Order: sequence, then structure tokens, then C-alpha cells
Amino acid sequence: MSRRLAFITGGGGAIAGEIALRLQARGYDLILADLGAERMAANAQRLERPPARLLEADLSATAGIERLARTIAEDHPDLDLLVNNAGYVEPGDVAELDPEVLDRHVMINLLAPMRLAQAAATGMRRRGRGDILSIVSMGGIIALRGSAAYAATKFGLRGFQTSIQAELHPSGVRVMGVFPSGVDTPMLHKEAVHPGGSPLNFVGRVLTPAEVANACMKALDTGKLETYAPYDDSVLARFFGAFPGLLRRVEPFVARIGERGRERFIRERGLRPHA
Repeated sequence: MSRRLAFITGGGGAIAGEIALRLQARGYDLILADLGAERMAANAQRLERPPARLLEADLSATAGIERLARTIAEDHPDLDLLVNNAGYVEPGDVAELDPEVLDRHVMINLLAPMRLAQAAATGMRRRGRGDILSIVSMGGIIALRGSAAYAATKFGLRGFQTSIQAELHPSGVRVMGVFPSGVDTPMLHKEAVHPGGSPLNFVGRVLTPAEVANACMKALDTGKLETYAPYDDSVLARFFGAFPGLLRRVEPFVARIGERGRERFIRERGLRPHA
């Protein structure tokens, strides 16, 4: 029996490393794509044989996105699973961010997963099977102060996922999204120490990369369009997502709780806040 093939973006990250371990245990061959070759190699060293294939690509640039899309469409029309895992965040008020930072959010968080999903869907629909799994975020459900660019791209990705799920379901192709709250990764470390980072990221328990990877395996097992991690956090997120005007009223109270969580997170991780 031939092994299945999975393609993971953000392949040098902690979440990707955990996903790769679990997918290999399920019988997948792996392709990891990321900007940093050293971090990808470190993740690959944790895997058993056969080794993962590593591709360097800059998803903040159109050329890098298109190169990966062509690789999927032309070299791997038999792809079984695409994992859109790469992500980017730069906290701060939108009026103070450089235009290039806004562009980077759009390219990495939205355009890249859209184009790669489009490339994968072509072959998958023709074969009548395949999975497209994206790491979205609770930030795609509820928009937080200081995360306008991030929220815009994650809201967009959630909408894209919902649309293509309806388009591809009749052909047997599944589309799934995982929506984690704060995860203990360098992205959250940046949120923690940046003056513009939202304290609401630290109201609840911070997840480990392994827990997000487990949520991805749950999504693959159930085939549900949306899997939340943790589910309890999603209840309030979806409520305020449905009534966004209410969030501003309760934010000062919730932010005080989050600030205590952020201070604890910084202290436990030994981080140094920005001046």
C-alpha cells in the first residue's frame, strides 16, 4: 500500500514539528516548507525514516507563494493533505504599523493559504479525495485591539475555508480549520512583550504546540469544518464575534485579568518586556 503525502507550511515552527510527528505516525510522507532551513532541519531530525523533504520558500513574497503553488500543482498532483500552518503577527495599533507590515500579514496569513489551497484542490477534486487543513486562530472569530491586520487576515481565511468547503465537499475533498487560542510559540512571546500586544491573549490557559497538533489530528478524524482549541474559549469568542460591539464594553475588565496572565507568562518564560 502506498504511503500518503502531506505538505506543511511554516515547517520550521514548533506546531509544524508536532504535526509532522503525528502525521508520520499515521503513515504520511512529509514535505516541509519554510523560510528558515535550519529550523526545518531541526524538525526533520526528530522524524523517523523516510526523511521529510525540505523546501525553502518566502511566503511574504508573491514569487515564493507562486513557486510553492506550482510545486504542488505540477510536482505533487497526488497530494493527500495540505496543512496551511505558516503565520505571522506584528502587534500594534494599525495607524502606527508600516505599510509593509500590513502587506506581510496579508501575504503570509491569507494569500499564501488561498493560493496553495487552490493549487492542491485542482488535483484533489480530480481524484475525488484529499484534505486541506488550515491553522486559523481564535483571532479569526474575535478581533482584538492591537491585532487589526492579523484579525483581518484570519477572518478572511475563515471565510475562504467556509466557501471552499461548500465547493469541494461534493467531490469528496475535505476542508478543515483549527482555531487555537494563545499558543506558546515565538509569535505569542512577541505578543507578550510588545506594548501593543493584546492582554486578552492571556486571559485563559496558554496552549502547547502539542495540544494544537492534537487538535489537528482531531480535525482530520472528524472532518469538521471548524475545530476549536480549547472549545471553552471558543464559546465566548463566538459570542463576541456575533456581537462585536459588546466587546469594547467588557474589554477593560477582561484586560485586567489578561494583564495578570501576561505578567505571569513573561515571568515563567523568562522574557524581557520591551521598553
